Amino acid sequence: MKDAIAEAMGGCLFLDEAYALADSGDGFSGEAVRTLLTEVENNRTGILVVLAGYKDKMGKLMRADPGLPRRFPNVVHLADYTPLQVAEIAMSKLESKTPPLTVEEGLVEALSQHIEERHAHEICQHNAGLAVNLVEQAMGSRAQRIHKALEQAAERGESLGDVNKLPVL
Repeated sequence: MKDAIAEAMGGCLFLDEAYALADSGDGFSGEAVRTLLTEVENNRTGILVVLAGYKDKMGKLMRADPGLPRRFPNVVHLADYTPLQVAEIAMSKLESKTPPLTVEEGLVEALSQHIEERHAHEICQHNAGLAVNLVEQAMGSRAQRIHKALEQAAERGESLGDVNKLPVL
């Protein structure tokens, strides 16, 4: 913790999933929180420290030590992504793949509806991570379909051509 603070001096230390500081269940978490509090107090004009994480888990962190709410009194809650935003993030992840992948027309809207119907309850726990997970699942399913199609083509003595042109979903 001291090294991270020292490296960020004059700037910002952003601790994502900061609630993990209180989750370990060993003596390290208490020591990490105490060190953080000491360093923040000792360097209050030389560094900005941002603790980020999911609202419910951050509440647990803030209750872990009475000094945390005093030294981190400002709370900014960012709204969860909408299903459409998650779908757009997923499309962005797909578009960044190399080689470029063929995506069917209307996929964003269909994916948004799929997320609304099957994954809406997961957004609050994963946000953009849900988009990444969905893309990884789709890529895994695609790989299985390609493998099966290649096996079937080989059995028939045929070729599939450029498998990168096969649809993602």
